[in-house]
Order: sequence, then C-alpha cells, then structure tokens
Amino acid sequence: MRNSRYYTIGAIVRDLRSLEVLEGRVWNLDLPDSSMVVLARRRDERLIEAILPEAEVRRVEMGLSKAQWLEFTSTYLGVTAVSVLMGAVHLPTGLTVQAVLTLAAIIGLIIYNRRPHLQKKLLELALPEKLADEWNDAFPGGMALILVTVPEEYFDEAQETFLEQDGIQAPLAVDRRPVL
Repeated sequence: MRNSRYYTIGAIVRDLRSLEVLEGRVWNLDLPDSSMVVLARRRDERLIEAILPEAEVRRVEMGLSKAQWLEFTSTYLGVTAVSVLMGAVHLPTGLTVQAVLTLAAIIGLIIYNRRPHLQKKLLELALPEKLADEWNDAFPGGMALILVTVPEEYFDEAQETFLEQDGIQAPLAVDRRPVL
C-alpha cells in the first residue's frame, strides 16, 4: 500500500490584487484534495474572508487588540492608584512601587511585540522551523501568508503557479508525509 505524499506551498502576498490573482490561479488548477490556509493580520482578516470564502483564514496577532489595550490600561491604572495610596503613607515606597510597575509594563510590551507570532502559528501547523523563520522575516512586508497543500501529482503545477505570480515574496515548498 502506497501512502500518497502531500506538499505545502506557500508565499507572502504583498497586496489584495496579488492575493486575488493567486487564489484564482490556484483554484483554476482543479487540485483534488487541496486545502488553502491564509494567515492574515487582524485588520485584514475580514477582507480576506470575504474575498476567499472557501479558504480557511487564521488570524496572526501582530500587537495588542483594543480589548487587550483596555485591560492593560485599566490594570496599570489600578496598580498606580495603589502605589499613590502607598505614597501617601510612605513616599519612598510608593515611588519605588510605581517605578517598578512602569518598568515592568514597558518591558512586557517590548517583549510581547518582539515575539514572532507568525512563526508560532506556522510551527503549530507542523511546518519546518527554517520555513517558519523565513516567512516570519518576510511577513512584515506583506499582507498575508497563503499556504496550499496539494497531492504529489499536482505539485509541479501548483509550484509553477506560485513561481510565476508577481506580487509575492518567499515562495517556498515543503514535503508533508502523512504519519500513520
């Protein structure tokens, strides 16, 4: 019994027009058992879902959402109020608590924004770390990452579709063997 092999082909799409053209070319190949996954920023997610209704669109967090900013701000202000009350009792303690709180908040925001969110999503999809690193580095210059999984027989056609397309960055492919 022969297990069929699948390949995942992906690229960073720079703009909406390139995304539409690439999507049309991929679906025109009539690939059996193909699946399309698009990783997009929060602000582009709904637009891509409207343009590509048959694709699975996943969100890649690139920063804090409005709700997260609200939670962060309210927590910061609540602890600041406590440090002001401490300062009323003992000024050096209140100033120390406020300085530590502010420093911790700044460091936390820097660490959160420097985390490679796209890389984490790609590793969750069981893609190799090398590809995840390369796509993560190219993602800030693009709009979305489009991934298509195709059977081995259709790999050459699908890869040609990605390589011929203008407006994309880092077109890469990986062999995905099924695990039994």
